[in-house]
Amino acid sequence: MSESINVCKTAISEIILSELKKNFSDCSIDIDTYSFLERPPEIDLGDYAFPCFKLSKQLKKSPAIIATTLSESINSQKYDWITSCSVAGAFLNIKVNHTKLAEYLFDVTSSSKFFSEIKDYQQVKKQTVMIEFSQPNTHKEFHIGHLRNLFLGDSLCRLYRYCGHRVTAANYPGDEGAHIAKCLWYIDKTQALKDAPSEDRGGWLGDFYTGSVKKLSTLSEEEKKEANKELSLILNEIENKNGKFYDMWKLTRQWSLESFYKIYDYFDVKFDCYFFESELSAISQQIVDEYLQKGIFTISEGAVGMDLKDDNLGFLLLRKQDGNTLYATKDLALARKKFETYHVEKSIYVVASEQNLHFQQVFKTLEHMGFSQAKDCFHLSYGLVVLPEGKMSSREGNVVKFKELRSKIEEELSVILEKYKDSWDETEIESTKQKLCVGALKYGMLNTDPIKNVVFNLKEWISFEGNSGPYLMYTYARTSSILKKAYLEHNIDCSKVYSDLSFNEPESYELLNYIQDFNEVVLQSCLSYKPSILTHYLFDMCKAFNRFYIKCPVLKEQNLDILKDRVTLVATFSKTLYQGLALLGITPPDRM
Repeated sequence: MSESINVCKTAISEIILSELKKNFSDCSIDIDTYSFLERPPEIDLGDYAFPCFKLSKQLKKSPAIIATTLSESINSQKYDWITSCSVAGAFLNIKVNHTKLAEYLFDVTSSSKFFSEIKDYQQVKKQTVMIEFSQPNTHKEFHIGHLRNLFLGDSLCRLYRYCGHRVTAANYPGDEGAHIAKCLWYIDKTQALKDAPSEDRGGWLGDFYTGSVKKLSTLSEEEKKEANKELSLILNEIENKNGKFYDMWKLTRQWSLESFYKIYDYFDVKFDCYFFESELSAISQQIVDEYLQKGIFTISEGAVGMDLKDDNLGFLLLRKQDGNTLYATKDLALARKKFETYHVEKSIYVVASEQNLHFQQVFKTLEHMGFSQAKDCFHLSYGLVVLPEGKMSSREGNVVKFKELRSKIEEELSVILEKYKDSWDETEIESTKQKLCVGALKYGMLNTDPIKNVVFNLKEWISFEGNSGPYLMYTYARTSSILKKAYLEHNIDCSKVYSDLSFNEPESYELLNYIQDFNEVVLQSCLSYKPSILTHYLFDMCKAFNRFYIKCPVLKEQNLDILKDRVTLVATFSKTLYQGLALLGITPPDRM
C-alpha cells in the first residue's frame, strides 16, 4: 500500500528530518518537512528547496547556519535520492538523483501503477460523495453559460474518483417554476404548439421563453395582474399533475430533456442519477408540514419558512401564501433523499455564485432540521461566463447558444483540418474535429479559478498556440508521432523500462520533476474543488516538454542508449498528459 503520493519527495523529507534530529538537539519530531519542501524558481538551483527560516525560531539558529549544517552533513554521506546540496541564503537547495527518479517513474507509469497509487493514499478519508451539477432549466436554451457548470461538475467527478472516493454524478433539471409557466403561457396565447418543429425543439422552447418575457413587459398593469393569475394557475396544474397545461408541460419537458441528452453525449458527460424538481413537489409539502409541526419552521404573514435571523441569514421562505413551494423547499427535500436513500456523506452542489445566500440558508436549515451531513455539504460557487460586452441573459435573448457555438467552432476547425483531406478518411477528420471542439471548450472553461468570471474568447480557445486545449492536445499528438516512429524506425518498445539511464540536460530534469508532481497536483485540485490547478500544471508541463524536445532532439539522436532514454521519457510524459487531460474530460486525437 502506498504511503505517499510522491515517493522522491517523501524520501527527501525523511532525510532532512533525520539530519535535523542528528544535528540539532532542539529539533521537534513533529516538523512537517514534507510540506516545507518547494520547487526553486530555476532548475539550475536544484530540484527542491528547503526554507530553513521556518525552523530558525525553534532551533535558535540563523537560517544560514541551519542550511549550511544540513548541506555539509548530507553531502558527507551517500543517499539514494540525493546527489548534492547547496546553500542559497536561507534555503537548502537539493539536487535529486535523476537516474533513480527516472527508473522509478518509468516503472510505475509503464505499469500504470502511478495512476492508481493515490487511491491508497491514507491521509485523505475516502467518502461517499454526490456531485450535483448541470441542473439546466427545461424550456430554456442551452448556452455557453451552462457549459461551465457541466464541465466543472464532470471534472470534479473524475478527480474524486481518481482519488478513490465513491462518487455519484447527479443531475437536477429544473422542470418546474415561473420560467416554464411563462413559456407555456406564451405558447398557448400564440397557439404555436401545433406548428412546433420536428428538430431542435429545445431551442424552439427557449425562443418562446424569451418571447414570453418580452411580451409580459409590454402589458399594462391590469393585463399584468390577469397574466399573473394565469401563470399561477399553470404552476398549480403542473404541481398538482392535472389539466391542459400539465399535458402541455409533459410533452414540451421531454423535448427539452432530449436536447440536453444529446449535448451530454457530445461532451461525453455521464450521470448516475437524475432528480427532477417536479418529483419533489409532494415531498416538499410534507417536509413543510412535518417541520412546522415540530416547531422548526415558522409561519410569517401566511407563509411558512425558516427563521435564520440568529444565524445572520434572514428568513428562508419555504411555502408561499398561495400554497406553492419554492426552490429552497425542494432542495431540502432532495438533500434528505440524498442522505437517507443514497447514504451520501459529502454533497457537492455546483451552482453559480448568484446562489451563494441560497445555499448558506439551505445548509443552515438542514443543520437545524437535525441532519449531521449538513456540515459536509459544499457549494462550489463559480463565476459567470460573460461576453466581452457583458453578461448574458436568457430573458434578454443575448446568449451564445450551444448549437451556434458548436457550428462556429467546427467551421473554424474544418479549415484547419482541410490539409488532411487527402490522407485521412472522413471518419477520422470528423472525430478529430469533435475532440478538438470538446477539448477547446472544456479547457477554456476549466482554466480559470471557479470563483472568477470567464470571458469567452473563441479565437484564443481554439488556437494551437498558447494556453489552450488544442495546444495541449497537439503536444500529445506530437508524442504519439515520436513513439510510433521510434518503434518503426528503431524498434524501440516504449512499454519496456531500460536500465543504465543517463540524463544530462536540465530540460530532462525539469520534465521528470513535472511528471513526479502529477498526483500531488491532482489531489490539490480535488481537495480545493479547482480543476484550474490541474490545467495550469498541464500547460506548464507541456511547455517543459517542448523545451526538452527542442533542446534534446529525440529521433535524430545517434547514440542508441540515449535515444532509448529519451523515447522512454517521452512515453512517460505522454501517459501522464493523457491521464491529466482525461481528468478534465478531454480525449486528445492520436495525430494532428
